[in-house]
Amino acid sequence: MEDIRTKNIIEELTEYFNKKKEVAFAFLFGSYANAQARLSSDVDIAVYFYPKHTKPIEVEELIYYDQETRIWTDLERILKKEVGLITLNRAPATISDSAIRGIPIIIKSWGIYLDFMEIITSLAIDFREMLIDDFLIEVKKT
Repeated sequence: MEDIRTKNIIEELTEYFNKKKEVAFAFLFGSYANAQARLSSDVDIAVYFYPKHTKPIEVEELIYYDQETRIWTDLERILKKEVGLITLNRAPATISDSAIRGIPIIIKSWGIYLDFMEIITSLAIDFREMLIDDFLIEVKKT
């Protein structure tokens, strides 16, 4: 259940990201999305930029976008809170998977979002299964 602070943050973020042509979608995640925020909590925001290259979807790419720093400073100024900004195009699959389970702020391109979600979910599941398999192998050794 969203509290009034979270609703206000979502409204401000939606208004802001509506004006950002380079952003395909954005999510609020972390303590504000999970209704566990405290006064000292930062605001965790995940942003996916329209791909720079010919790839239809960028996943775990070492790409930096010109607007990243500007968006981060704008968000801290608007929200008057510390902001943790994650660029989904670059983030590890497990972090991206967690972030897109948060609250959607804006989704301008459903096609890009759904393709990204499908790829990220598959990569995150594979990684988690590998960790479990490795753990079970280590347990059997003891």
